[in-house]
Amino acid sequence: MTSARQRSALTLVVEPNPGGHRFQAVADVARLAGQNGAVALLTSTGARDRQEFAVHLADVPVEVYENFERFEPDGSEMAAAVAAFCTAHRTDTVVIMDGDVALKTWWFSAARAFRTVRPRPRVLYFLTRYPARLELSDVAHWRIRIAKGVLILLAMATKTIQRAAGFAGREEKHRGWLVKRARDPAHCHAHSDDRSAIRAELGLPADRPLVGIFGGINARKDPPMVLDAVLHAGLPADLLLAGPVDEQMRAWLDDLDEGLRARVIVADGLLPDELLDKYLAASDVVALLMSLEGPSGIQGKAAAAGVPIVTAGSRTRERELNASGSGIATERELAALGDALRRVLANEDGCADARPGLPLPTHESFAATILGVRQRCAD
Repeated sequence: MTSARQRSALTLVVEPNPGGHRFQAVADVARLAGQNGAVALLTSTGARDRQEFAVHLADVPVEVYENFERFEPDGSEMAAAVAAFCTAHRTDTVVIMDGDVALKTWWFSAARAFRTVRPRPRVLYFLTRYPARLELSDVAHWRIRIAKGVLILLAMATKTIQRAAGFAGREEKHRGWLVKRARDPAHCHAHSDDRSAIRAELGLPADRPLVGIFGGINARKDPPMVLDAVLHAGLPADLLLAGPVDEQMRAWLDDLDEGLRARVIVADGLLPDELLDKYLAASDVVALLMSLEGPSGIQGKAAAAGVPIVTAGSRTRERELNASGSGIATERELAALGDALRRVLANEDGCADARPGLPLPTHESFAATILGVRQRCAD
């Protein structure tokens, strides 16, 4: 019989939603936790058959359990699933990823569900939508932050959360008190120094500036507005879309006249990181228009690749750009966006030559903040 001292530690990572790049964060945590024992993933039905799993987790040693029927279970559903797993498998650590929805009821649902679980696991909770830094005047986001902070305190009081962390900008120097600030990873497999060679490899035009939009291509990133801004500013540039294009954006592409459609280059699909990174490094500027607070994984890739950014709609992204001088934050308005793209392409502000002021966070340092472990490269 294996003694407790000999038993390998088991970490359960809980991520019902495989969409976007959530499984990338799961892979970061699983790789680091796997250095000290076995790792299991509790996710939704069919997750293993999705492209996201193949791209991010196919080579990660993790045992997969598909328990959830929906991507955003509430706190009681998630707590019951975790408690059942921990009863069947002696679990040392539970890591709840993207737990914003479940947090509303987790503090009492988990307390009830864990009553018969022995030994109780250590629960680490990660929030993707917790505003790390705010202006005093930002009343709406202060309400969100205070509400989530209260729920975290309640969960700590009921001993259903031992550590909480959330996304933070890459310029962030503070570790955070209640919610630890996990600087969003910045990594790219390609660099703009090799732009000419990459364009030749990918069959991209060698002599025209490329304005890139990457990741999920949808209305939140507003490719139509970016193309209109390019035209409004009279820029001799093409639009490059690399990532899964949704139905609304496909319909927009189909409706473009022949001349405009020729100025939009599309690499559709959930691309492997190495290929997505090549498309990004081949571009002259990245456009990020989402009206959502919080850091952007694409912004991190651009910073690592040395590609300047034009952004609108996020104070977090704006602070990060201001700290590095690697782009322009502007208004989400046609003339302002077009002027910002023109200035970056002309390198009027030195954006193309800027370098981050702080060392860029790695995937390992990001995971180390969530897990609460010390790493040589941890921020």
